Amino acid sequence: MIRIVNDSDIIETEFFIEKFEKIADDLEMDGDITIKLSDRDESRKLNLKYRKKDYPTDVLSFPINEQFPDSYYIGDILVCYPLAEEQAEENNISVKKELFTLICHGLLHLAGYDHETDSGDMLNLQDQIINRYYHE
Repeated sequence: MIRIVNDSDIIETEFFIEKFEKIADDLEMDGDITIKLSDRDESRKLNLKYRKKDYPTDVLSFPINEQFPDSYYIGDILVCYPLAEEQAEENNISVKKELFTLICHGLLHLAGYDHETDSGDMLNLQDQIINRYYHE
């Protein structure tokens, strides 16, 4: 189950939940995932704490991989909404598509992919997923 924590109605929650539940199924990810939209400050603090980098980042993934009595918890994805807005403008795409890309990126990290150590496999898969599932 995908859950989105969003303090406002700035995104189409149902759209993202529906798409990412299908994507998680395709990736054979059976469990719960929480996606949270954050601000720059929270993103910076978590990036510093977990990656030792003192600046906000667009997306962070936190694998939990823990079995609970009623469910399996895969992990959390944090997306910095202000950075998503800026990157969308820079890339001349919608904020919705940028959020989709960032969430997809975080989901692939939770699935065990790592673009820093593979030969482009994760980013190729990310492009395939976006092309298959994202339509405005």
